[in-house]
Amino acid sequence: MEWKNYLERKTLTFMLIGALAAIAGFAIAGGGIAYADKASFCSSCHSMQHAAVTWQASNHRQFSCGDCHLPQENLVEKMIVKGQTGMHDTYHEFLRDYPDTIRISAKGRAIVNDNCARCHAYTIGNTFMSASGGHACTKCHRGMIHNQIVVKEGVPVE
Repeated sequence: MEWKNYLERKTLTFMLIGALAAIAGFAIAGGGIAYADKASFCSSCHSMQHAAVTWQASNHRQFSCGDCHLPQENLVEKMIVKGQTGMHDTYHEFLRDYPDTIRISAKGRAIVNDNCARCHAYTIGNTFMSASGGHACTKCHRGMIHNQIVVKEGVPVE
């Protein structure tokens, strides 16, 4: 009986402590998500240093890695993709088995192309890319951000 009375008297205190813990948890999680979206975080892995250097020299350096490489339409989808790619990158960074030249996956390319079209909608508005809905920005502009050389039939094309 004493325990029940104690809980009834302390309910407001417990609710306040719970609310403060929830606020602190959201603040820490939000700060972590914001930090993990920065280039300084992405380039902290050895295998991403070349990508960070070439991005820094590009005309898109004002954007974070996540602005281009994560979906932007839906926060839940963005967090799921961030988790998936983060675990993938951590796994391969730990094993040190990344190839010298990192290739973007088909899913990653689709995300990047969607983000290009989102930011450059006005520019491509009256082109075949907009009309067809199958914008493939990276097909022609692959080296624009990360300075990759396009190779056709085994021969570098600049």
